[in-house]
Amino acid sequence: MGFAPTMNAIIANLPPKRQTLLFSATQTKSVKDLARLSLKDPSYVSVHENSRYTTPEGLEQSYMICELKDKISIIWSFIRNHLKKKIIIFFSSCKQVKFVYEIFCKLQPGLSILALYGTLHQQRRIAIYEAFCQKSSAVLFATDLAARGLDFPAVHWVVHADCPEDTDTYIHRTGRTARYHRGGESVLLLLSSEEAMAEKLKERKIPLNKIEVNPSKLQNPVKKMEALLVKFVAMKESAQRAFVSYVKSVFLMKDKSIFDVHALDTDSFAKSLGLAVTPRIRFLQKLNAKKATKNIIAGEKVDLKTKVKIIDDELDIERKSSEGSNKALGHTESDDESDDDDILTIKRKDHDIELPSDNELETQITNTVNSKKKVVTKVALAKKILRKNIAPNKKIIFDDTGEAIVKGSKEKRSELAQAYENENEGGINIEQAKMVLREEDKFDKQLFKEKIKLKHKEQKQKLKEKKRKEKEEEAMDEFGTDSEDDEPDLSWLPDPDQVYGKKTDSELEELQTGTTQGRRHEQKIKRKKSVQDTDSNTKKKQKLISNTDLLSLNEAEELAMMLLQKNS
Repeated sequence: MGFAPTMNAIIANLPPKRQTLLFSATQTKSVKDLARLSLKDPSYVSVHENSRYTTPEGLEQSYMICELKDKISIIWSFIRNHLKKKIIIFFSSCKQVKFVYEIFCKLQPGLSILALYGTLHQQRRIAIYEAFCQKSSAVLFATDLAARGLDFPAVHWVVHADCPEDTDTYIHRTGRTARYHRGGESVLLLLSSEEAMAEKLKERKIPLNKIEVNPSKLQNPVKKMEALLVKFVAMKESAQRAFVSYVKSVFLMKDKSIFDVHALDTDSFAKSLGLAVTPRIRFLQKLNAKKATKNIIAGEKVDLKTKVKIIDDELDIERKSSEGSNKALGHTESDDESDDDDILTIKRKDHDIELPSDNELETQITNTVNSKKKVVTKVALAKKILRKNIAPNKKIIFDDTGEAIVKGSKEKRSELAQAYENENEGGINIEQAKMVLREEDKFDKQLFKEKIKLKHKEQKQKLKEKKRKEKEEEAMDEFGTDSEDDEPDLSWLPDPDQVYGKKTDSELEELQTGTTQGRRHEQKIKRKKSVQDTDSNTKKKQKLISNTDLLSLNEAEELAMMLLQKNS
């Protein structure tokens, strides 16, 4: 398992004269090679060399054939009927262990439940191991991580929920019970397509008894699981991941004579996990589509239904990818749907679609396959970009007239600098580089001047705008008009003819004369007041001047300044 370099390094540092004992649970090729290289004239002592079976005598082993949909209910019923036992249940993937642990914690079978798998932190693994060792009755859901190198004391049962990869894995898993003269039991759950594993185990001198499920003790928790998945969305997602990981683990198994992914009843398995809809297995869809297209290219006869299914799978994959891109761009399907539709209107109808003939369908599939044959490599893409003369990391800004605006110091504007850049000579010519810098400096100064002019222009524009606003605010009178010359809006007042009645011509003349006389009278009064004010001011000034005789020279000067300021 990857420890060969470390073991070789340790053995290289041991003294040449020594006695070496090598212990191994299984005699694999790598262990034999290690013994051959590190030991001198070894004598092999095998525990089961002369015994009837390779497993201990106190270990009772059995297996049962069940359907995939019944696995969860069998495990649940087994736990419920062995509440005072210490049990280890092995699954093939971490996500399965995580989901079964979470759902069984919610279902509460009646004893302690623990989970040990690879994605946990090391400190958490140690704590779970110690907790399980201290308990007298508990259930440990685990992956093959717990099958090697761990000593769990007093384990009564080992349950293989998923078929082990090979016979060695089975021996390591089952070896967690019946340790050091103790007894123990193990049970292996196999699908009908995996029954060949039992024959392989018997060939390795492992005694197995076939048993059947007692239907009277079988309990089905699927309804409760469905309710829990509806209530807890995170648990539903965990169930979907567990489903896909199990199918993927079967697909990745090496021994294809035992593990057949196409023999799995995925729909019923999804329902047994509490899922209402079977999750999508994309890698399996792609695999089926590739196989079918290869068969068509090879010229094998394929049914019309399978052909239609291939096209549906390909379209479904394309639709899924387009939906993902639309979601990334922020588009949703609800944008096109109308919310004003009536509830009872039929939005979807079943139509009789005429399927194409076999020849037409074959030509269509071959065309799609031939079109997909051409693989675009990175080199071809690079050549395509070079043909278009697209320069990377280059930004061009255009003005209103459509001409490119030169910005920044990366682009050379002088003819001397451009000629210098296009030269293929190696090294740097310092004198020529100085001349290029001087030429480019002229353009930089000009650009800097234009920037300053533009900045001053913007500041002047802001000042003008500010002054204009101040003038407009000063010109606003109490009626809200823009200037004093404009008359106030009196349209809201009532019509005087309707209030006082319509006047005759003679009455209108009298009113006009009266108003003119009144105005003249008011003007006379204003003139008299102004004359009186001027007389009073002159008298005051005369009095002040007459009093200046009594003032000093400095006081008289101050008074004169005050009078001048008032007159001005």
